[in-house]
Amino acid sequence: MSSRRDVTFIIVSYNSDKTLEASINSCLASVQKYYANTGAVVVYDNASSDNCPQIIDNFANKYPSIFIGIKSNENIGFGKANNKAVQLSPSKTYFLINPDVVFEPEIVNTLTATLNSANDIAIVCPKLLYLDKSIQPSIRKFPSFTYFLLRNLLGERLQQRFYPFKYYYDIAPTLDSAVEVNWAIGAFMVVSQDYVDRYGLFDERFFLYFEDVSLCVDAWLNGFRVIFQPQVHALHMYQRVSTSSKFNYMKLLHTVSALRFFAKYRPYKKRWQLLTHLLELNLSLKSPFRFLLLTRRWS
Repeated sequence: MSSRRDVTFIIVSYNSDKTLEASINSCLASVQKYYANTGAVVVYDNASSDNCPQIIDNFANKYPSIFIGIKSNENIGFGKANNKAVQLSPSKTYFLINPDVVFEPEIVNTLTATLNSANDIAIVCPKLLYLDKSIQPSIRKFPSFTYFLLRNLLGERLQQRFYPFKYYYDIAPTLDSAVEVNWAIGAFMVVSQDYVDRYGLFDERFFLYFEDVSLCVDAWLNGFRVIFQPQVHALHMYQRVSTSSKFNYMKLLHTVSALRFFAKYRPYKKRWQLLTHLLELNLSLKSPFRFLLLTRRWS
């Protein structure tokens, strides 16, 4: 596509048929209300085995001028799928939406106004709420390796006792205006064209998990800011798959991504890169667990 749109809403789906339709409808409502001639919704499906492909076909047939559906033959990962969607629909602003997030069209104006309020803002994220309307702790501080290690080995309670570290921003429930944050989870991100054109979007070395942390670190390192906008909110039907049990494939995948993250930014890169490679080898040998990856939802 040669022309650049004003806005593109991007959803990467993977076995998300229980929530995908509602999420797409939120995006379509926003396009129809504010960007009827200059916006689009792109859904990239990562080889889902559920009803996601049929849902995508239905929307493509009903909204051919503003909806683009891509059905991949393989699961290429969350970050890479978002990058391909960006390449397909160049825009001035990108809304990256999880397939389990719904929102009202009106929040789009506040988020784009915040993004465009300064040239050095790369990312803006709204407040996220659980379905019971309680606030999800979606804005966080960059983790240290010591924190990650102790929390996984000892659990949160003992980790806080031996290595106190405020991972979540406690101020989130009391905020009433936009503030800078280290990073926000990738369930709902608004990203500027200027930043994407200069530096790209997600680091494709992260298949799933920590790609959002890495994006925000890179933004700060490149002289841009990450902003939390608490004046608007979206609903997030959140499932912590990677922490639902101590030993599962998603937990291992989360650990590999974490180690790759620390290897990317830490001065002792080679040491953690070696450990990451060993864990990746373990992943490749866990063929029974690969089935779990194909049947669990991202969220």
